[in-house]
Amino acid sequence: MQKKKIVFLVIDGLADLPINGKTPLSEARKPNLDYLAKNGILGEIIPVEKVLWSELRSASVSHVANIALLGYDPKKFEFKRGPLEAVGADLPYREGHLAVRCNFVTVDKDLVVVDRHAGRNSFGLDEIARSINEHVKIDAPFVLIRTYEHRAVLVIKERLSDKITDSDPLNAGEKVKRIEALAPEAERSAKLLQDFIDKSRQLIEFHPVNAQRIKNGIPPANCILTREAGNRLFALPNFPRKHKVRAVCIAENGVMKATCMLAGFNSITVPELRFKSSLKFIFDNIKDSLTEFDFVYAHIKGPDEPAHDGEFHKKREMIEEIDEKLEYFKNFNGILVVTCDHITACKTRKHEYGAVPVLIYGLDKGKANKFDEFEAKKGKLGLITGKKLWQYVFSK
Repeated sequence: MQKKKIVFLVIDGLADLPINGKTPLSEARKPNLDYLAKNGILGEIIPVEKVLWSELRSASVSHVANIALLGYDPKKFEFKRGPLEAVGADLPYREGHLAVRCNFVTVDKDLVVVDRHAGRNSFGLDEIARSINEHVKIDAPFVLIRTYEHRAVLVIKERLSDKITDSDPLNAGEKVKRIEALAPEAERSAKLLQDFIDKSRQLIEFHPVNAQRIKNGIPPANCILTREAGNRLFALPNFPRKHKVRAVCIAENGVMKATCMLAGFNSITVPELRFKSSLKFIFDNIKDSLTEFDFVYAHIKGPDEPAHDGEFHKKREMIEEIDEKLEYFKNFNGILVVTCDHITACKTRKHEYGAVPVLIYGLDKGKANKFDEFEAKKGKLGLITGKKLWQYVFSK
């Protein structure tokens, strides 16, 4: 008997905390997700265990969550975001080189952060990155690549310690921090990275791109914040080999793509597009990939961002737009799994610890009435791990 094809849809930051008993997911008009829930089964997953959550900053959980969602134990793999961002950007990364996660940001004359996302607008940022690569000189070779929107990754091509602090204060209204060594062997790492930040700032403060951004009403990208430096990677156990499937990941540049690649997935990169165009690209590629692959992983970034901006209604609208694309699966002969990597709360504008809903369509049928956080708590699956999820799916 031929195995059923599997589509695994990870919707970034889909889950939320209730505001007056409501969440964007519970309030969204989503006939297709509700149909799939009524004809499938629901449950909950805690992607990041409490002990790990307390060790991480809430802003840096997606890579850990994705490792757990794929069925691995994140405690066994000490991944730092920097090297993962490099892999996710298709940069050839060499073990020992220092890779650092970066944001293009807006600061004032006193280096107080005004906007941690530079208006969430990528206008001219590739040109700024090119200028930095061409004109900034530090005492080691490096490459800076913008990955997605205001995000970037820096790789200093020398064997260096990663025991350094971040320059990112994590909050607007706070001053950019200086890089400090946390161990004697990291003194050179701290000096090189601080030198990079200072010289880049001098170059881009009055860059023509920033003059044009200001003219266009866009916050200038006049500083680069750094965090989560790392200098090594681990190979994850091969997911396709373990489950005897041909697997592909559809995701934008970043850690979701990187963790899938390290687990043995083929990859299709989602280009930078407006949300509706991005959805079309993702779902067109899901359908096309099902002719060649048995397991299709797709990551949708959308709902996470309005939640970080406290925009409840915009997050709800994005969920509704995603739902429109899911009508295809009502007649799908395979298995569809829908979940997310973490709660992103409109109320706090941050990632929050807790269980997230999971839906499985194409196997059993429970008693759910709709798909949201409240129904998931009552679901037939109960509270499971990523490992238990795939044991359940692949055992059927």
